[in-house]
Amino acid sequence: MSFISSIRYIKPDEHRAFVADRLKALKEQLDEKIQKQSDDNSLRLATWNIMHFSDGGSYDRTTESLLYIAEIIDHFDLVAIQEVNHDLRKFELLMARYLRNDWDYILTDASGNRERLAFVYRKAKVRFLREAGEIVLPEGQEIVAPDQQNATRKLQFARTPFAVTFQSGWFRFKLCTVHIYYGKSADSSPQMEQRRSEIEKIAAFLADVQKAEKRSSGTDANMILLGDFNIISPEHRTMTALLDAGFVTTDGIRDAATSLSGKHHYDQIVFKLAEKRVKLGVSGVLNIFDSVYRSEDAGHYATKSAIKKITHGRDGTARAEDKAKDYFRSYYRKHQLSDHNLLWCEIKTDFSGHYLDAVAAGRDPRKM
Repeated sequence: MSFISSIRYIKPDEHRAFVADRLKALKEQLDEKIQKQSDDNSLRLATWNIMHFSDGGSYDRTTESLLYIAEIIDHFDLVAIQEVNHDLRKFELLMARYLRNDWDYILTDASGNRERLAFVYRKAKVRFLREAGEIVLPEGQEIVAPDQQNATRKLQFARTPFAVTFQSGWFRFKLCTVHIYYGKSADSSPQMEQRRSEIEKIAAFLADVQKAEKRSSGTDANMILLGDFNIISPEHRTMTALLDAGFVTTDGIRDAATSLSGKHHYDQIVFKLAEKRVKLGVSGVLNIFDSVYRSEDAGHYATKSAIKKITHGRDGTARAEDKAKDYFRSYYRKHQLSDHNLLWCEIKTDFSGHYLDAVAAGRDPRKM
């Protein structure tokens, strides 16, 4: 965690000491919820929509927020990130200054809403198998067009899904990340139908790819689909559209709301595993504001930290303390960290015992 030394860039000294204290608390939270619950011989996989990351303007991340983001990512082995924007300067700074040589990344070009999808991975635990691609449906998808009542049109995804093949330990898998169209949330709206249709299409497409690979090569393709699906709830038809293709999830993920309000299950990790020897471990959601940018810290940011964006409005005039506190809670901290909590799971990747058992019994270890 050599990136911690970057705390020296934080001014003034009083705020630097405050950030050091918050980093210690964040590390303790992550150690307790992630490190101690999972196994070092397993893969810690996460998905996180980092709101408008690297987009500049009001979303321009400070050294403080990059330290928090790096600390969170560094407790996992492979993280799918949504909303990496067109301007990559802060994303590349995160990788070069904070995560450094222990980590690598793969990302897409900018598609809908000038967004990119990214995978960042710890090189000691995860290997990129040089197979990657953005998913385009051969026949497109027919849905109700949001701008034309009772009309249909052919179109691809609002933001193109991204699939990559990785290996961790004995576990080889195809990992696909998405950021599904949002639009209006009314259940009867054309926008909700587009959202549901995109989820249905990507799940069915990957299920078909798994079957095709089995027919053509005889190899088992373990599929993992994750990202921001904008799913309303576990019972909503947006979730049904995901599970109807045969994907499954864990109790810790199914019941984990990832919106900051705790009302919506926007982010998901689902599995269609071909190998019976693959086992899933602990899983859950990380509440990103439990240790940093806490509501109770609003007074510090409004009166002591001298962060001009909080204490002054756009016209340069000073905000009253109560207004500065409200701005910190409702706007600033989401733009510095995110408006989504992180979702994660553990996957057991050491199959050596299964392999030796099969060989000793005279069976084909690939069929266990």
